[in-house]
Amino acid sequence: MTDDLKKKAKLLSSGVAYGLRGSDGRFEPNRAGQEWLFFDELHDVVYWCPQTGEVATYEGRAFALGELAIGNAATYALDGRLHIHATVGRWIIAGGSGIVVIDWRRAYDMLKDAPRIRLDEAIVPHYQHYMRPPKPEVWVRPEKQRGRNNAGR
Repeated sequence: MTDDLKKKAKLLSSGVAYGLRGSDGRFEPNRAGQEWLFFDELHDVVYWCPQTGEVATYEGRAFALGELAIGNAATYALDGRLHIHATVGRWIIAGGSGIVVIDWRRAYDMLKDAPRIRLDEAIVPHYQHYMRPPKPEVWVRPEKQRGRNNAGR
């Protein structure tokens, strides 16, 4: 990590924590673990490990880092676009503008009302895959067997 990136990261982050990413994607505090920067979100805390690029959350609720930008009118003012960054490092270089998606399964619901979006090329396949409305669950009711009593019905 460059000195410039370190400086910007410390300005944007809420602090430093030590730990690791659990198998469920949540941050597990551990004093012997790696150094992580953490960022406060509205309903969660997002952790980023600069050494590995890993991302974790505290509660598992965050859709994205920088989530407030999605509904902020200033994001789209003067033909502006919501920039979806491929990595936390790119988000930091951009001064924290835009978002980094953490849970792509929620992308359609969270981004469907955004008027303009700009993507890093690396995440175009994810965007195209997940930006589709979810289909309803379907149950098929089998036809009843026709017997003598309801043959003509």
